[in-house]
Amino acid sequence: MSALLGLAMVVTAPDPTPALEAVKTCNKQDLRRMITDEPHRRTQFAAGVYAEQREIAQERAALLGAPASGSASGQATATTALAQVDARQKQLDDVKAIETSWRALFDEVRADFLANCTSGRRNADDK
Repeated sequence: MSALLGLAMVVTAPDPTPALEAVKTCNKQDLRRMITDEPHRRTQFAAGVYAEQREIAQERAALLGAPASGSASGQATATTALAQVDARQKQLDDVKAIETSWRALFDEVRADFLANCTSGRRNADDK
């Protein structure tokens, strides 16, 4: 069940509160740190998704390539196993949708910061 452990690491979506707060208060240091950390976080996410997708594909291929058992219980077992693989795929698709939403939000936060915080507004820490 290493795949489930890998998926659990991938599912950990960033909390949007710090980014939203940094742009709300025009906190340059906090936003700069998030912008600097984001590429590494995205790389780790992509690596986790790749590993999970690869495992799902290998498992599906193994199940579909296995000789079909003529018995009803063998067919039920194969059907159950394929349903579990499909459920993992759906979970991974949900995780990727969350990541896409995060990236869109983060890009909007950066755009908001550039539009509203770089023209003379000072960081509260700079006062």
